[in-house]
Parts: sequence; structure tokens; C-alpha cells
Amino acid sequence: MSLGPLIYQFLVGGAIFALGLIIPWRSGDYSWEKREDRLTVIYMLLGFLLYLVLQLVWHLSALGKI
Repeated sequence: MSLGPLIYQFLVGGAIFALGLIIPWRSGDYSWEKREDRLTVIYMLLGFLLYLVLQLVWHLSALGKI
């Protein structure tokens, strides 16, 4: 087991996730000035980062590095 698949998954998934945030923002579907929209974007980013960290810990523990 290596970290290659994890890195690939989060590079591709992160790119799709970023496009999913950028395209609606550019088209005006949400605004940073609205509190609800701002909280939604922050929660989505925090969830993505939390999932990344948990997956990384899981992979590293499976490799015996932590």
C-alpha cells in the first residue's frame, strides 16, 4: 500500500471540488457577503480538509508510519 492512490484521489477530487465552488461563485449563485452562503462554503472546506486528514492518518497507520 502506498500513498500514490491517496494523492491522486485528492488531487482529482480536489480539482473537481474546487470547480464545484468556483463555477457557481463566478455565475453569481452564491455570494461571500451573505452569511448563510459564507458558512456553507466554510463548512464544505472544513469537511474536505477533515476528510483529507482522516484519510491520511488512516493510510499512514496502515503503512505503519504512525
